[in-house]
Amino acid sequence: MASKDTLSDAGPDGGTLSRSGWGWVMAYGIALVLIGFIALTNPLATGLATGLLLAIMLVLYGVAAIASALSAFAQRGRWIELILGLLALAAGLAIFFAPYLGALSLVWAIGFWLTVSAVFQIATAIRFVPDRWWRLFLGLLDLVLGAILLFAAPADGLAYLALIVGISFLFKGVFFIVLAFALRRLVTTLPR
Repeated sequence: MASKDTLSDAGPDGGTLSRSGWGWVMAYGIALVLIGFIALTNPLATGLATGLLLAIMLVLYGVAAIASALSAFAQRGRWIELILGLLALAAGLAIFFAPYLGALSLVWAIGFWLTVSAVFQIATAIRFVPDRWWRLFLGLLDLVLGAILLFAAPADGLAYLALIVGISFLFKGVFFIVLAFALRRLVTTLPR
């Protein structure tokens, strides 16, 4: 039995449609647009945030790996976990004090991520009719942006990173805002 906020009619993917779900999609789209705008207008902050995020992740991984190595449950691989944990902790602390160097190391990783994301977006556009042109456009955009990062010189890559992250987030945000309006229209036309 469906609740009052959930329609019993199947959605495009076979799941149920939620009357309030479009609002979350809208909020997500707006958040993406804001992040994209911040990344475009302040590339130094984008590079700094990227480096600091990497530093925090490495420190957390390092602490967890060291704790795992020192725990009573770790027998096999105790030394490798301890060494990897210490290396991650040292790298995280080093990047914390020089976050732009950490951001430079992420340029190629993000380029690779955008390229893989593009392949999935394009594959989804080929397989599914809903949102085909949007997904194809987003996939091609991510493919171009990923290639720019993958083949850019390291110093140029950091400047491109802010630009590319901003453009990608802006267009994805617009897509989700348009999708939210379409979902809202769909939900209001279905019987209660």
